[in-house]
Amino acid sequence: MNPIDRIIKVIDRISLWSGKAAAWLIIPMAGVLVWEVLIRYIYRPTLWAVDIATMAYGTHFFIAGAMTLYLGKHIRTDFWYGKWSPKTQAWVDVICYVLLFLPGMVMFAWLSWDFFAESWDLKEQLMTTWRPPAYLYKLVIPVSASLILLQGISEILKSAKLILTGKDERNIAAPTEIT
Repeated sequence: MNPIDRIIKVIDRISLWSGKAAAWLIIPMAGVLVWEVLIRYIYRPTLWAVDIATMAYGTHFFIAGAMTLYLGKHIRTDFWYGKWSPKTQAWVDVICYVLLFLPGMVMFAWLSWDFFAESWDLKEQLMTTWRPPAYLYKLVIPVSASLILLQGISEILKSAKLILTGKDERNIAAPTEIT
């Protein structure tokens, strides 16, 4: 296995692992929401349930972004793309990833780190009645941006490999919705 294949494999594993780990956050989120509904009728609403559910779902949504990119389940306007040859698709992917995706995600990761760092310095709390720390939750943003950026690099390498060798290792999801 050459170094490029190893890099692709490691990045893809990180994306899959992080997405699967984040998927488990749905269970505590659902549990907290069920608890909140039940306790509201028996006793009184809690101060913390909505905050916990929001943080669990937000973390789930952000961290799963890299796995979504790996699986090819992100939004794609493919009324032309799907009809092109795999090599043409790979060329379009490389151009779009390099010119649009990479600059955008690098900027997002950089700015979100500053957003988190400022929150950490201020020991910021969420503006809710319960007032949990916001800086821990805001750490999810640069982490997820970094994971998505890594997966984007893997996708560029897969597309470049297809262009150079003809071997297609991309995960292109078939359309699942009739529009």
